[in-house]
Amino acid sequence: MNRAFAGLRHHTLVAALLFVFLLILLYNLGGWGVIETSEARYAEISREMLWSGDWLHPRLLGIQHFHKPPITYIISAAGMGLFGVNEFGVRFFLQISLVAQALLVYLIAVELFKSRKIALTALIVYITIPAVLIAARNLTTDSFLAAFELLAIWAWLRYKPAKKPAWLYLFYLALALAFLTKGPVGLIFPVLVVIGYRVKQPIGQASLPHHLLAFLLFLVVSASWYVYLMWQDRQFIDYFILNHIVKRYTSPDTFGRSEPWWFYVVFIPVLSLPWSAMLLLHFQKLRTLIPAHKRLFLLWLLVPLLFFSASGSKLILYVLPMLAGIALLVSWLLYQLTAKDIRSISVVTFLYLGLIGMSLVLLPFLPLGLTVPQTLVVFAVLMLVVLYLIWRFMKQGIQQVVAAVLAFILFLIPFSTHLLGANAEQVNSSKALANLIRQENLQDRTIVVYDRLLPSLAFELNKDIVSVSDQHHSLNRETQFETSDAWRNHLFHINDSQDSTRLRSLLDSRTVLISKRELPRNRNWLRRQFAHTRQVGVWIIYY
Repeated sequence: MNRAFAGLRHHTLVAALLFVFLLILLYNLGGWGVIETSEARYAEISREMLWSGDWLHPRLLGIQHFHKPPITYIISAAGMGLFGVNEFGVRFFLQISLVAQALLVYLIAVELFKSRKIALTALIVYITIPAVLIAARNLTTDSFLAAFELLAIWAWLRYKPAKKPAWLYLFYLALALAFLTKGPVGLIFPVLVVIGYRVKQPIGQASLPHHLLAFLLFLVVSASWYVYLMWQDRQFIDYFILNHIVKRYTSPDTFGRSEPWWFYVVFIPVLSLPWSAMLLLHFQKLRTLIPAHKRLFLLWLLVPLLFFSASGSKLILYVLPMLAGIALLVSWLLYQLTAKDIRSISVVTFLYLGLIGMSLVLLPFLPLGLTVPQTLVVFAVLMLVVLYLIWRFMKQGIQQVVAAVLAFILFLIPFSTHLLGANAEQVNSSKALANLIRQENLQDRTIVVYDRLLPSLAFELNKDIVSVSDQHHSLNRETQFETSDAWRNHLFHINDSQDSTRLRSLLDSRTVLISKRELPRNRNWLRRQFAHTRQVGVWIIYY
């Protein structure tokens, strides 16, 4: 009875922690504009998907865009369907995905270590890893992909001991959703865990018919979108496999994400502080892992590290599931250390957090060119006060270290939202540009952007815009899948005589022209009919 009560109390604590964490994540979620990186593209594709009702043909500024499968766009469009076309709506389910990941890390830790105490620590470690938070605050596929991958891993861990078919079907379904989120790369981490996870004495026996049916489910769901598009246009499968799998992996310059081979070796530890430092300093303790766990984490961490390091295209979020493995290892490690080791970790952790907190207090006085509202200084001071109270009144130990990092992150998340909102130009957002267009009552006119792909502006204004291609590489769009000439109303090539004629006619109507900095001298004819000029940051508006 006492054990059951303790279990219920523990589950209540986990649920309360995740609920508070979700509230913090949702606070001021729409306080900063979508950033003109992958986030702006994903947000605008999702907006156009919601507007058109076409859930299978993603479009970016009116042109089909098949760089990724549609799951991320569909989920993001659903968020805007619930909360409107705004930053909160498009990012809402991204926060849900992070909470789901945290819960799955907890459940995986329970399966692996049979300890709720270690599992709760793993949950907190995971949600306080900086790279994990970055993934959930910047719309890309990676956070959703990590959620599906962790779901597949947890389902396999549940299936393996008892061989219950329901877990097998869940594993293959999650695997299929991962495939529909980012293609074959979504299979890497779950398959490696399948290879690495062993159970000494499994209960029950695997059923071949269930394996075949579950695998068939995976094939049907995962291949559905690809087969549908290939049926419409046979060149699609070659395009996707060659351009977005083979070239992305082998050619460093294909997508402009070339990084040196040591990129992950350096940045994974940096973006996992302070936990990565604890792991590296006490690495020898990992020798005491049981052989089954050694094999599992070797495949979970080392093999993907080598694989992605050899890739020509690198972003830290590509290896997000590795960070779940790091969180699991760190949480296990902490309970293997001596009291003396924990005391040392505690001192260093508080010094590390205190230095960052002091930097945030001094941020208005640092020569970084940032606008820092005064309220944020008060916020940073409160963060330091809470850290001091934890240091002064909480018993020294693992719980104190974990509580300090958690409190720091819970303050840092809302702090960052207001800092980003106050520095739209520095974070490469079009929010200030869109606000100026509204202030001048220009939002109902045709918006023409010269020689830049600017999906963030289309999203902020919640309307289609026209792009004029001159020399910039971002407007080298892929139009081979277009079945009509409708896309030509969204993209004009200025060196094409027909497009140039159509553009002159368009500019004679009620139009707004936007250029990044001054127009080139030989393109000044674009602005001749405009009487007014306004500038916001690097952008110039002619109307």
